[in-house]
Amino acid sequence: MTAALQTRGLPARGPAEPRRGAARRLAARLREDEGAAVAEFPMVAVLIVMIALLVIQAALIVHTRNTLVDAAVQGAHHAALAGSTPQDGAQRAQQLVDERFGRGLEAEATAVQEDDGTIRVQVDATLPLVGLIGPAGALSVEGRAVDEEAW
Repeated sequence: MTAALQTRGLPARGPAEPRRGAARRLAARLREDEGAAVAEFPMVAVLIVMIALLVIQAALIVHTRNTLVDAAVQGAHHAALAGSTPQDGAQRAQQLVDERFGRGLEAEATAVQEDDGTIRVQVDATLPLVGLIGPAGALSVEGRAVDEEAW
């Protein structure tokens, strides 16, 4: 075959030489990363924004839960004072929820005197699952205190 190529005036090459040259060119093209940052930035930015929003949402839910628990406990302590009724505790818890969240959070406080001499104030609320808007989820927390008059 090399004799036929030489008679036509073409240089004689072995079968592996053209493959090595093509492999080198392909490897050089694959090493180039021009334009990769342009495509990489939007993909990474979307992930970072989504993670940040999830962290903010989790913080909002935990803050809301902790604030509702505090209101329920304060309401139970108020109801447990001598001369107070369970309804006074429920009203106190409702007042605290309204002060802390305004009318943006739908919450209802109820109080019950248990047989063991404790007052239980329960706060049931619906909070948005996506930021401050979106579909709502139910959250129920309670606080307990020993009734002073039961002693």
